[in-house]
Amino acid sequence: MRRVTINDIARECQTSKATVSYVINGRYNKVSQEMVEKVEKAVKDLGYVPSLSAKSLAGRESNLIGVIIPQMDVGEKLVFDNPFYSEFLSGLEYYLRKAGCGVVLSVINKHNGFEEMIKKWNLDGAVVFGIDNDKMLDSLGKYRFPVLLIDSYITKTGYHRMNIRDEEACYEATKFLLHGEQEPIALVTGQYEKSGLLQQRVNGYKRALCEAGCEVDLSLTYQGDITHEYGMEAAEKILKRQGVNKILATADILAYGILNQLQNHGRKIPEEYEVMGFDDTYQSRNMYPRVTTVGQNILKRGEKAGELILKIIGGQQVEKENYMDFQIIERDTTR
Repeated sequence: MRRVTINDIARECQTSKATVSYVINGRYNKVSQEMVEKVEKAVKDLGYVPSLSAKSLAGRESNLIGVIIPQMDVGEKLVFDNPFYSEFLSGLEYYLRKAGCGVVLSVINKHNGFEEMIKKWNLDGAVVFGIDNDKMLDSLGKYRFPVLLIDSYITKTGYHRMNIRDEEACYEATKFLLHGEQEPIALVTGQYEKSGLLQQRVNGYKRALCEAGCEVDLSLTYQGDITHEYGMEAAEKILKRQGVNKILATADILAYGILNQLQNHGRKIPEEYEVMGFDDTYQSRNMYPRVTTVGQNILKRGEKAGELILKIIGGQQVEKENYMDFQIIERDTTR
């Protein structure tokens, strides 16, 4: 969706850009009352976002791309403790910088945070993570400017999205851990009732268990913050469960915490416990033991997001649904 500019307002009102600029900047003495009302109505109807930037008043691009991470339930620190974001943003920033664009990053914990960011920075477009409710989407959508949604499973159409096939990925991960056997697998995840992304992964886990003839025991699903600390907490609970020796985490950072706590108790990996993560972050490749995980090439995903948002801004043809590949990466924490 192309960003509404001052030129669009002028065209709608059949007047000059200067006249529109006067109204936007409150210089009503330069314009008739009839024209003021006409311009203000067009601004509202078209979803134009006035900017403090002189570039915007001239109808020019800012070359700034917003990266918005809505997190209503956790703080900014918890977001950036997860290495997934730092790796994704590295790929995104690298691609955009080569294209001559800057990046403005914001973690938003309120529904009107979109408006505050868009108005402040005069963004040409935005890459937005994890929108899963209509209220939040409506808050963003009223500004009518280019958006690429990442890891979002909203039902509304008309938005460009880039995901991996999360249900299929977690289905394959669960099958891999089962090794063709019928054994219980503990699942450690975030609050999946609030996340379409995590719900997809939980669905894949359940489907694989059902197909293998295993009981889907909800008491083996552990939900909390997606942090190293919660991984440790979940592992402590799993250690008390008899006969549960396989653990699937829906993020590598959870897997790190699980492994840390298992090793604190002197458990052997993978002889006594098998652990599998999700993401293939830098740490999973370089810590000891190296973590078996679902790889999604995070850096490449970031670069692809940069490519897509620039095409959307430029009015090029882009598919609404864009999927990246995943793969099972076997390392030291599984047999």
